[in-house]
Amino acid sequence: IIKEPAFNIDYSINLENGNTKGEKSPFFDAIIKRFKPEQGFYLISHLDTEYGSGLGSSSAMMVSLVGAFKKWLNINLNEYEIAELAYKIEREDLGIAGGMQDQYASTFGGFNFIEFKKDDVIVNRMKIKNDVINELQFRLILVNLHTPRFSGIIHKQMQKTMYSSEVLEHYEEIKKLAVEIKNRIYKGSFEDFGELLKEEWEHKKQLSEGITNPQIDAFFEKCEKNGALGYKLLGAGGGGYALLFTDEEHKHELIKSLAGYELRNVEFVKNGLEIWGLDDSKRIH
Repeated sequence: IIKEPAFNIDYSINLENGNTKGEKSPFFDAIIKRFKPEQGFYLISHLDTEYGSGLGSSSAMMVSLVGAFKKWLNINLNEYEIAELAYKIEREDLGIAGGMQDQYASTFGGFNFIEFKKDDVIVNRMKIKNDVINELQFRLILVNLHTPRFSGIIHKQMQKTMYSSEVLEHYEEIKKLAVEIKNRIYKGSFEDFGELLKEEWEHKKQLSEGITNPQIDAFFEKCEKNGALGYKLLGAGGGGYALLFTDEEHKHELIKSLAGYELRNVEFVKNGLEIWGLDDSKRIH
């Protein structure tokens, strides 16, 4: 039995013949096909935000499902293998276009500088001072634009043009900026942090036509006039959540200008995937 209350998903699967009762979800079916459990189970999922937010929620959910089945079926998988399997289920089994950073970020948690190579992924854990983390948490604001979108569509659009010389130049600049931002975080130096975010956003907009639109551009223009020192859309773009960077002098004014929007404070966590279950209970979290 599988339930996702937020999306009214409620159905059952007969593991012997594959028959279903209720409207099934390909997302959960893909997990079952991968792990092939031989005994029944009752699965309830919960999200703190909606799908299409740009916060990596679908990948975080897939990672948590892989982790739960790993625990339940007593399968030996390390963090890299969990992230890789979650990636394969989303991208290969379900055919959802996209990268793999969300799966690795959700699995490992904390601050990481992740290197994606042709046949390898290296997660470099970053040791950041608490003062730097607190400063970032104070100066960053998440804004829900209330325009959820399916990232797979945008990623498919990006794939069509990603090997053109002009687009590749923007990818190279984004990679360079990632290194610059990493260095600023290590040093706790934020004088030009906002400018780096804006520069990254300018390059990102050139990767696909669906990443921004006049409404999003107008929103960021308004934010900049009211104290945003830097900004970008999270995830694939096209909607979801915006990330704003400000300072103590402008933060109140910026928040005041965003009346009517859902705002979220940024809180960094050290851990990624966490799985637990009591010995006297069959429940796994």
